[in-house]
Amino acid sequence: MPVSRSLVLAVGVLAVALGAPFAAPAPARAAVVPIKVALIVGPTGSGTAQNRSKADAIAAEVTALGATVTKAYSPNATYAKVRAAVAGANIVVYMGHGNGYPNPYNSKLLSDRDNGWGLNTSTTNGDADSWSAGTMVYCGEKALAGQLTSTDGAAQRKYCVGAIAPAAGWVMVYIGACYAAGNNEMGMPAAANSEAKLHLAYYSRPVITALNGSGYFAGGSSGVIADLIQNPDRSYGDIWAENLPSGVTGAYDLPHALVTGAREWLTRQPTGPYWYYAFAGNPATTFAGGTSTVTAAPTDTADFTQPTVLHKSPGFHQTGVSRSTKVKVMFSEPVQGSSTHVTLWHGTTKLTTTFTWDASTNSITLTPSSRLAAWTTYTVKVDKYVRDLAGNPFVATSWWFQTSGS
Repeated sequence: MPVSRSLVLAVGVLAVALGAPFAAPAPARAAVVPIKVALIVGPTGSGTAQNRSKADAIAAEVTALGATVTKAYSPNATYAKVRAAVAGANIVVYMGHGNGYPNPYNSKLLSDRDNGWGLNTSTTNGDADSWSAGTMVYCGEKALAGQLTSTDGAAQRKYCVGAIAPAAGWVMVYIGACYAAGNNEMGMPAAANSEAKLHLAYYSRPVITALNGSGYFAGGSSGVIADLIQNPDRSYGDIWAENLPSGVTGAYDLPHALVTGAREWLTRQPTGPYWYYAFAGNPATTFAGGTSTVTAAPTDTADFTQPTVLHKSPGFHQTGVSRSTKVKVMFSEPVQGSSTHVTLWHGTTKLTTTFTWDASTNSITLTPSSRLAAWTTYTVKVDKYVRDLAGNPFVATSWWFQTSGS
């Protein structure tokens, strides 16, 4: 994962087969011999040479197993060259910057640039990896699916033209890319449980839906690639478990947050990057296109649910509210927060209030220091720094109410 937005994430191994939602049968994959593996190394500045070396080691390993290999390495990893390398590939491996969602940079999903690959804009910029300087472009999920429109980013429309076309039943493997395994970027606080689940969900969704992939692996283990080739009838779940990195302190099996019937498997480590190795899809699917027994599903449990508001008073856009009202917010579970995170506003002015917490009802009450003005609109704000006891953040919200005239 990158130390900053301008630094590159480690290699990404992307293994996904084009297919229907997981409630339906797994996408059929033709019995192709040899297997084609596409290796993509995006620009990551000084880290690019190491990723090229890792990719070459993977190439040598899978070639010895009878696979064919195509490469698109920085500084030649432009979108056109990557599309050519990926065409007809059964396994796609990506090493480079990861740009996922949710992130600190935009409040909504930007699918033209999120959840995809960071690639060279030209073959003449070396391994420079600055999207702001135009040496690198993030080709997001809409770009990979060939669904960009005139309202999407100019850089994406210029540099990320056309859909990728891997083979039926392809698998996506990301190694080390930020967000791809649930993690935050290096140098940022560790992702909370619910944040990690959403990162994996958003990054994997296009692979196992719009791009019709059969499976998605992400993290620090490249062993899944050779395992897929050598054991095409073994379940993805068992292949994932056989390549579990050392140091894992928790492994979790969760319903996919965005794809009905699919699963998310995450692992947590005691130190950064914390969320380091993951799978998404149907764990019973095999690389050969069938299904097989999963003998090693994760069994750890933890809280991955974000707190929500169950009740608010005054209510959303309520009018005729008493000028002596108190603001009450009831949460779905105990939360951590303070008067700086739940606030009452008149325009751009924050009102002075007394903040109290009622543990018996999981409720916060704000008592204004003086009587509210008549016929006046006030806004209640609850920010993302309200968290449950497991650290899962609240999704920031606000609403207004209007006082009566008396």
